[in-house]
Amino acid sequence: MRILYHHRTLGDGAEGIHVREMIRAFRAVGDDVRVIGPVGEPGSERGVRKGGRLGRIKAATPRLLFECLELAYGVYAFIATLIAIVRLRPDFIYDRYIAFNFGVVAAARRARVPVLLEVNAPLALERDVEADERLVLRRAAYAMEKWICSKATWTIVVSTPLKEYLGHIGAPTDKCVVMPNGADPGRFSPRAPDPALRKRLGVADDAFVIGFTGVVRAWHGLDLLVEAMAAVVRECPSARLLIVGDGPYRGPLEELARRVGVAHTVIVTGRVSHDDVPDHIALFDVAVSPRSTFYASPMKAIEYMALGRPVVVPRAQNFLDFVDDDRTGVTFAENDASDMARVLLELWRSPERRERIGAAAREKVEHRLNWQWNAQECHRLVQSEVTADAAVVE
Repeated sequence: MRILYHHRTLGDGAEGIHVREMIRAFRAVGDDVRVIGPVGEPGSERGVRKGGRLGRIKAATPRLLFECLELAYGVYAFIATLIAIVRLRPDFIYDRYIAFNFGVVAAARRARVPVLLEVNAPLALERDVEADERLVLRRAAYAMEKWICSKATWTIVVSTPLKEYLGHIGAPTDKCVVMPNGADPGRFSPRAPDPALRKRLGVADDAFVIGFTGVVRAWHGLDLLVEAMAAVVRECPSARLLIVGDGPYRGPLEELARRVGVAHTVIVTGRVSHDDVPDHIALFDVAVSPRSTFYASPMKAIEYMALGRPVVVPRAQNFLDFVDDDRTGVTFAENDASDMARVLLELWRSPERRERIGAAAREKVEHRLNWQWNAQECHRLVQSEVTADAAVVE
């Protein structure tokens, strides 16, 4: 199929990974993908340069002016998408939702081309509640979010709670499909721990390694994980917490570790490239995703599963969309450090259970939680729409 792929991200972080992986997945199943957007294809040298410039412009622009520019981008996207449709004649358009961008969906409707809208977050709500990025044009943002999600041919959401939220604001849920994030089972494949990496990080061979990957931010719940470690090390002195990443919460987190007496058990690697993450995850005995926003589909947890690591996650619906409790992962009561510690100690005591859960998790990624499955599901959605249209014509 010919696909016109639009995104308005800076092409970095988790969003850049998501965009790159979906483009690769479409191409892997034989699609011709053309990318439009401010930075083009994430990861390219041109994209990195433009993404850096756009990030600096955003940071320096007054909030009201920036939101007006976002609205203006919608007009530009409408025209650019119509031109691209004429040139490429795509079978469908894949649009990564961003606040205020009505242009791609409007152009697709004008040209009568199916458009799949990928929604990763309720951006009007997300931006409206963040203290450092309060919306000025909030009513317009909420109204436009409802319109965009209502007018797409299909809206793809990453979690059940996100689908429920869109239904709550008035978007039709019968055209809304839950499709959690994925992992590349080829790149994130099980492997033996690297002795040299273990030595460089100061992780003893007999350590019970509890791991986390990602940006060290407060909302990831790493404080909860450090508090759980205080209970774990009382029974398992060899336990070590390996945090693969860096971020603004690192200082407060290390101070918390000192206060609860587990500073000697916590290892923070600093920033690690995404290509090197699998080798670090291979050092984990257990991987933890302590907390997320209610609507998210944490990519890190699926990457842990791809590497055959038993995952420990909160008992929340967005995690239960892809984790089967005590089969492909283990859940704990949300925001409960003592219950998390209980689960971690149970897994420490049972290597056989860890192996069983890790193997089942890997199998689920191979057969369902991968980017190519998501790409093929997009094909099925488009084909179902074409078939329905043909039936109406007959």
